[in-house]
Amino acid sequence: MVSVRVWIRGGARSESIPGQALISGRALTEGSRTRTWQEIAAEAEARGMMLSSFAGFEVCGVAIDALAADWRLALEWAAELALEPAFPEDRCRWLARQATAELQSLADQPDVRTVWAFLEQLYTPHPRARPLQGTREGLERLTAADCAAFHRQGLAQGLIVTVAGRIESDHTRTVAEDLFRGVSGRALPVADVPSPKGLGEPRRTVSTGSADQAHFYAGHLTVAADHPALPALELLSVVLGSGSGLTARIPYRIREQEGLAYVVGAETVSGAGLDPGRLMIYVGTAPGNLSQTEQAVREEMARLLESGITDQEMQDARAYLLGREPFRRETARQWSEILAAAELYGLPVDDPDWMQDRWRRLDRPQVEDMARRHLEPERLQITIGQ
Repeated sequence: MVSVRVWIRGGARSESIPGQALISGRALTEGSRTRTWQEIAAEAEARGMMLSSFAGFEVCGVAIDALAADWRLALEWAAELALEPAFPEDRCRWLARQATAELQSLADQPDVRTVWAFLEQLYTPHPRARPLQGTREGLERLTAADCAAFHRQGLAQGLIVTVAGRIESDHTRTVAEDLFRGVSGRALPVADVPSPKGLGEPRRTVSTGSADQAHFYAGHLTVAADHPALPALELLSVVLGSGSGLTARIPYRIREQEGLAYVVGAETVSGAGLDPGRLMIYVGTAPGNLSQTEQAVREEMARLLESGITDQEMQDARAYLLGREPFRRETARQWSEILAAAELYGLPVDDPDWMQDRWRRLDRPQVEDMARRHLEPERLQITIGQ
């Protein structure tokens, strides 16, 4: 297998119309200047290729997984789709209707509606305060010309091309550089976005129409992917509740000791990338348990900062992170994504030794210091859906 990724800088954090990035990204496989979307789909199927296009908050792009013997063709197709998209008006409108239906479907899910409100509470006026699909109003007024303009802006900001698999790396690099030569050179800065400030309200309640289930979110913004505190906060995330077991502090307290919920999780740098991630604690519980749930969360956060973590917690969390890492780089597909992320964030996350050394070098005092610097119970913002 060979995996090719083209990441075009920008994403939804740079869009001027809500939903513009998503439709522009998805439209990359809806026709090029030389082929229709039907021809692209048929030829990909005939070759056994997995071909898709996408958009996120930071990038849009093209993903192709193919047989190793077809590596050159996969690169040629990636260049064609990323550099010469047609943006047919009928397909852009179809994609916009599809995204509108996704928004409606997601809004019917109480937990999704609640987390949307939570992100709005934390990130407003930053684009991460709204769903990736944008808004119904934005999608309704979006045109193919808007998509083409957004794509041109993204190409001007630069792109990242990665290839992973059974290939001869120097020769593959030469071919890739030749295919994408038209966009080589100095990239323009990525468009500025409003800083996340939040709504300034410590508590929100969202009506979900659910009488027997409540969704509790608590947290605040923390750090971006390139922040020096990230490794320590990742370790603290495992201590608090993002690991694979039930012994993490918040799940153990809420689920195992007090029996308040079945679904419990806690992360300290959820969504960290070019923009700050967030402390995010989630509990799915009965409405009558909300007060006790919030009390337990606040007490566990306070206990962490007052008493620190134990040697055993430190050892177990580090072992979990070190043991998890090899499973993230087993396939060509995973490697192509890691290589692209390394370029996007300017960090050597593609180097397994660098990744593991970040956690090996940590000691308890460092981790506890970062907890006191970046986790602030008094700043918790609460969103409840019921």
